[in-house]
Amino acid sequence: MVAGTLTVVQLLPELDEGGVENETLELGSYLTAHGYKSIVISGGGRLVPKLEQGGSKHITWPHIGEKSPRCLQYIMQLRSLLLKEKVDILHLRSRLPAWIGYLAWMSLPKSKRPGLITSFHGFYSVNCYSTIMTKGQRVIAVSNNIKEHILENYPIGGWKIHVIHGGFDAHTFNPDKVEFSRITALRDKWNLHGSEPIIILPGRLSAWKGQDVFISALNKIRHLPFTALCVGNLAENTSFVQKLSSKIKQYNLEDRVKLVGHCSDMPAAMMLSDIVVSASSTQPEAFGKVAIEAMAMGKPVIATRHGGSLETVQDGISGWLVEPSNSTHMAQALEDALSDSEKLCNMGKNGQQRVNNLFTSCTMCVKTVDLYHSLLLENAGREPTEKNLTVVQMLPELEGGGVERGTLEMGRYLTEKGNSSLVISGGGRMVNQLIQEKSRHIFWKVGAKSPRSLLYIFPLRKLLVREKVDILHLRSRMPAWIGYLAWKSLPPKKRPVLITTFHGFYSINGYSAIMTKGQKIIAVSEAIAQHIRDNYHEKDKLVLIYRGIDQRLFNPDNVNTKRLNELAELWNIERTIPIIMLPGRLTRLKGQHIFIKSLALLKDIPFQAVLVGDTNDNPGYTKELKSIVSGFGLTDKVKFVGHCLDMPAALMLSDIVISATSTEPEAFGRTTAEAMAMGKPVIATAHGGSLETVIDGTTGWLVPPSNPEAMGQALQDALSDPERRKTFGQNGRERVQKYFTLQTMCDKTLRTYEQLVTEPNTK
Repeated sequence: MVAGTLTVVQLLPELDEGGVENETLELGSYLTAHGYKSIVISGGGRLVPKLEQGGSKHITWPHIGEKSPRCLQYIMQLRSLLLKEKVDILHLRSRLPAWIGYLAWMSLPKSKRPGLITSFHGFYSVNCYSTIMTKGQRVIAVSNNIKEHILENYPIGGWKIHVIHGGFDAHTFNPDKVEFSRITALRDKWNLHGSEPIIILPGRLSAWKGQDVFISALNKIRHLPFTALCVGNLAENTSFVQKLSSKIKQYNLEDRVKLVGHCSDMPAAMMLSDIVVSASSTQPEAFGKVAIEAMAMGKPVIATRHGGSLETVQDGISGWLVEPSNSTHMAQALEDALSDSEKLCNMGKNGQQRVNNLFTSCTMCVKTVDLYHSLLLENAGREPTEKNLTVVQMLPELEGGGVERGTLEMGRYLTEKGNSSLVISGGGRMVNQLIQEKSRHIFWKVGAKSPRSLLYIFPLRKLLVREKVDILHLRSRMPAWIGYLAWKSLPPKKRPVLITTFHGFYSINGYSAIMTKGQKIIAVSEAIAQHIRDNYHEKDKLVLIYRGIDQRLFNPDNVNTKRLNELAELWNIERTIPIIMLPGRLTRLKGQHIFIKSLALLKDIPFQAVLVGDTNDNPGYTKELKSIVSGFGLTDKVKFVGHCLDMPAALMLSDIVISATSTEPEAFGRTTAEAMAMGKPVIATAHGGSLETVIDGTTGWLVPPSNPEAMGQALQDALSDPERRKTFGQNGRERVQKYFTLQTMCDKTLRTYEQLVTEPNTK
């Protein structure tokens, strides 16, 4: 590879129409526009001229996507082409061509092989044939849903998978670029001369795309004015087209529902519509390009609630999400949409802003080319760091919470210091961040309390030897059993150092005793350390390392007014009225029910209460909480705002932050410390780690657990004295800076690792 240039070959079955084909074109155009050489091999199709106009070279191999022995002739042809063109990247985008590409690639000497990328563009059937799409040195998943599908069904390390969402062409799908004459031409072609709203469903005519469900839904709203268009090639699936035509005739909708065939000007088609529908039914969309293209044109979307649509369409904000194959649910959404033109307009604007920020083809191409370069550097042996320690951390999942965030923070710190960080978990929303911060993730469901989890013992044993792991850090009980048994099975001289962290007041039994098996046991507070001493009689192995707060994030000076205003608007909060906030998972442990009862005691005091936490995690408890709110007549004062991605801004919005843990104390109380770092006074229950972080009467108020009267009294004191709140907030911030920083936590943990690695007879 010449410095700064690339030669890229993309391989796919055809170039007719569809998301895969369009992404291939968009990437080809991007490559050539930036001075790279783009070659596309396919069986041909109507998009070839457009590809070549964009500067790519197209090679037609007629049977490249055909499940026939005839396709095997291309293996050696491709091998020769890779050598002749000195190809840097071979990018495989479909299964049959991927087998050809992989076999050609494997036939080359290792020193002559280009970087190998595969893209998972769909929920492929799970079998040996589909396994080929995991053979890339890096695997692109077009959505987080696809990534989870891969990890759940194939033995592949999560570190190999990169989520790169599909993108739309922001130049083509731009309302300002569509001349009125193009819209008029389509109206004339499709005989659309009425004033009724127009609903379109673009996509291949197949049962998967759900046109039959769409027509059934339209029949249920026949009392409303509309014209509906199914846009897609009528010659591709004639039997299904006949079924749709019969259904339209059966419902007497011939004048209102049209099968208009293929459209070569989709931006104009979307511009003439009022609502765009994505009705995929039997199988979810991997990403759902139609939805983002519609939103780019300022159109609200009705999409089925599965697959990629969950990541692109925001229910109630940029459109509606409806249950798959449910014509009644779709009809309800259509009726709601058609009844409120102002709502349609607002949703269209919201969607347009969202996709322009997140889902442009330019963003997709930049991320893809960055991945190419990263892989080539790695293949050339030019990784920028020289590893000192190799550390494996194990925990059940990376969804959210203090344990998970501590794992990410330690991973980032290790890699910044030139160490190698691996994390083993069952996945979750934080995996992408972990990988972006240079840790490797391995998707193993090590948190399941099932005998099947023990199957990971020997793969872990092999990993510890293969990766020459120095530290095995176990952060939860079930993963700790797996980790300990794998560790114990190794000869003593091959064992890494074993660390366990007590993150909670675990029940006292043989199962929990596994957390005492580390050669060092980290306690996250003195309360936890005492719990271990009292119940497991461990003393010499204990190390006290408080949780740490990342002051780059939790710093009031770094939160601008724009972030605060956006969050206040999103949550519909009036910033002139005091805001009381309780962040945390919605569980009885966190004491939201106690908090709500305490709010009922605030007589004639203006306030707004905000509960921050995913309302879908524990729907039964959420329903109970809402019932309590309603029973006390607090519906106008208490808001359930769901999961929040910007907790520093959320805490800055608040005037008082609550930690109401009741049935079990907090091991440390990270949310409390984060609030103090943001200069906010806190009210916390007087047990566990809160006794070490909060100083009663100095940084906040400590109240007895499960006591709404005491909490209500503390709230009245806090609300009645703004100056005292300000002083407590300043004191709290100083305390965190002195005792509870992320730097201190990571430094002390790393020193513990290094000390144990260098000590004789540690293992």
